[in-house]
Amino acid sequence: MADLAIYSIDSSALIHGWRRVYRPKNFRIVWEHLEALADKGRLRSSVEVLNELQKKEDELLAWCKERKEKLFIEIDDDIQMHLTRIMGNHPRLVDTVKGRSSADPFVIALAATTRPNMIVVTEEYEGKTRIPDVCTAEKIEYCRLADLIERENWKFGWCELTPAMNSCATCRLNSMLWERCGAMAFIL
Repeated sequence: MADLAIYSIDSSALIHGWRRVYRPKNFRIVWEHLEALADKGRLRSSVEVLNELQKKEDELLAWCKERKEKLFIEIDDDIQMHLTRIMGNHPRLVDTVKGRSSADPFVIALAATTRPNMIVVTEEYEGKTRIPDVCTAEKIEYCRLADLIERENWKFGWCELTPAMNSCATCRLNSMLWERCGAMAFIL
């Protein structure tokens, strides 16, 4: 059996998921699955991500604080060693002028301390010097939150996603309508 992936999640993935695409009001199950990964020790983040999230007092920060002990890792000597090397090789990773991305090198350093390496979860795109660029240079795998969901093979039925669709009769009707729409699209 293959080893299960372990993830180091960046604030961009948490923010993007919580505020934009997997809002807990409609996608509570995604956050339950993420919490389950954290419970199993398979989803981690640097405590610097929590510090970065504290710039905005909101429900995401509250969710993270409630899971602080199982999700966030304090900086130790091993992480500090990797951090020093990463910052030496990629000094532009942190934007000191704008005060952004301060947790990014810690997320990557955390991933680098694990054998095999953790997979960094980020919503950043390749750029001048961003998480994906540094991960590629450091030979650390990275993915987006949607990729994590796919890698973990999480399947969500309509009943699980929205409380308004919890009726089995509604699910059957939605399924039947979906199939008919698909059949009609094929004909057209």
